Amino acid sequence: MAIFAALGGTAILRSDFVTGVGRPLAQPVPFSHRHHVGELGVDCRYCHSGVETSSSAGLPATEVCMTCHSQLFTNADMLAPIRASLASGQPLQWQRANSVPDFVYFNHSIHIAKGVACETCHGEVDDMIGQ
Repeated sequence: MAIFAALGGTAILRSDFVTGVGRPLAQPVPFSHRHHVGELGVDCRYCHSGVETSSSAGLPATEVCMTCHSQLFTNADMLAPIRASLASGQPLQWQRANSVPDFVYFNHSIHIAKGVACETCHGEVDDMIGQ
């Protein structure tokens, strides 16, 4: 009986309900991968520029967002944090959606160089709702 309780407890602790997998994180700007990747066709490497040269894919800098948004939706209320970040020089405080434990060393650049697509590990990024 104790084994079933332990297995059940482990299953619950690893469930999406507890881990939050699939739930959108609150970000400083409401960002949609579905819109940017799925509808507009922006490549992952455009925003996550470190993915080919670094162990970390990196989070997008304000200047990356402003490449387009200095021309598109320039006065949209939802983009006010981006404009404020650019004006102040303070980076946006994005919430990291994917992480590994501190004892794990993972190098994105090696996987990208070997042809492993982002979707292999991160799923269908172009279909993410609210992320």
